[in-house]
Amino acid sequence: MGGRFSKALLGATILAAGLWGGAAAAEPARIKVMIFNIWLGGDQVSLAKTLEAIRQADPDVVLLQEAMTNTRMIADRLGYDFASPRQHLLSRFPILDAGQPVGQDYSLLEVTPGRFVAVANVHLDWTEYGPYAARDGQTAEAILAVETDLRLSGIQPWLDALEPLAAAGLPVVIGGDFNSPSDLDWTEAAVGTRPQVKFPLVWPAAHAVSAAGYTDTWRSLHPDPVANPGITWSWGYPQPLLWEGETQDRIDLLFARNATVEASEIVGGAMPDVGIVVTPWPSDHQAVVSTLTVEPAPAPTMIAATERKVHPGEALHLRYSVAGTPDGRLEDGWVEILAPGGKVGESLQTLYSNDTTDRMAVLEVATFDMAPGAYDAALVDKDGNELARTTFWVEAEGAKPQLATDKASYQAGEPIVVRLENAPGDRYDWLAVFPKGEADEWNYYSSAYTLGAIAGQVTIEGDESLEPGEYEVRLLADDSYRAIAKSASFTVTAK
Repeated sequence: MGGRFSKALLGATILAAGLWGGAAAAEPARIKVMIFNIWLGGDQVSLAKTLEAIRQADPDVVLLQEAMTNTRMIADRLGYDFASPRQHLLSRFPILDAGQPVGQDYSLLEVTPGRFVAVANVHLDWTEYGPYAARDGQTAEAILAVETDLRLSGIQPWLDALEPLAAAGLPVVIGGDFNSPSDLDWTEAAVGTRPQVKFPLVWPAAHAVSAAGYTDTWRSLHPDPVANPGITWSWGYPQPLLWEGETQDRIDLLFARNATVEASEIVGGAMPDVGIVVTPWPSDHQAVVSTLTVEPAPAPTMIAATERKVHPGEALHLRYSVAGTPDGRLEDGWVEILAPGGKVGESLQTLYSNDTTDRMAVLEVATFDMAPGAYDAALVDKDGNELARTTFWVEAEGAKPQLATDKASYQAGEPIVVRLENAPGDRYDWLAVFPKGEADEWNYYSSAYTLGAIAGQVTIEGDESLEPGEYEVRLLADDSYRAIAKSASFTVTAK
């Protein structure tokens, strides 16, 4: 469960359109993917056990939910060479962030040179939970209306963003905490097997993924939802402590397209259907790990910054791949470092894509004399044509997050536009309106995700419930309630 959802705008890596590859297909590869809601940072029971669960599963790729600023730390502790805090992703393969806004974001993992698998980490809206509504007597029609509004609308942008890749044959993995059951679980035969399963129901979010051609990896190998319900949420807070009347369902789902499912197990405590046991189990969710055979495929031409922001003097690595070549190489091309929106030819620094016959896929940017701020990196071919572009930031040593509202006074219900600077850029950083000086971390009004923005503007929707008085906006870290910055106070007047 957990998580919040709202819409704002994020400027990030741009995935440029490119020619699809004409090279021979890659050899099949086996990859193991894990989804794991680690429960509010992973240390509510034992960080050591959270790490042990991942070690025992031994995945190549981990999609974390509720990581709460701990993605990079977990990757370092476990020895994963690549991590994306923006997507709560750990990987043994190089990661190229496709640059989509959070809510439709995904990464391309370079399994072999110039050949990729796409992965998307899903955490859908947790409010108005459907199995609770069924438990409490709501009709199937009422539940489906809410599911369509909250969770089908949440998954559809991912499906739309990934469809061109999947349709072109690229292996695609979508997984995470759906906050609703699988469309394959509440069958006629399952009615009555758990108190909340009062009628068959095709849950819309999972069904949309299935209908788009993806395979529910665990259910594909355990097809009977009565014999193997595969409960992932919840066996306890933590196990074995469970609220009276709590529902239990399989809501942590891992889907794959253009892939063959070789194995799939639930990782958790000593509970039914669990194949990899860790005691004590450290989360309120069980995890899922699936082994897939895939043929990694070319992707559109792209460039991505491995580190989205660095301090002056730190190395900034740019990773790229060009479609239509045997291994993603760019012969006799270069990368130009530009001011934001700058034109090719106005380079502040030029990096070359090869030295004689060498294939280069990663370039280092010298940042020691770069002024703090945003920069673009443009991938350019030998004829001077721009192929793709990405954005990164240089941040002054000791710089702290800053935020400012666009006005000093608002009427109740008026939107509040907030300007961000030096934000962490983690996946679920968020903004909330608090009474000035409020001590209670839960006593906030309207809110909005930053969608991983490091700098820019985010609009918080107007709140009619704000009474006249003084307020402030706080920036909170990665789905936590830990404030890391606040605006100057502003007043709210009656409408």
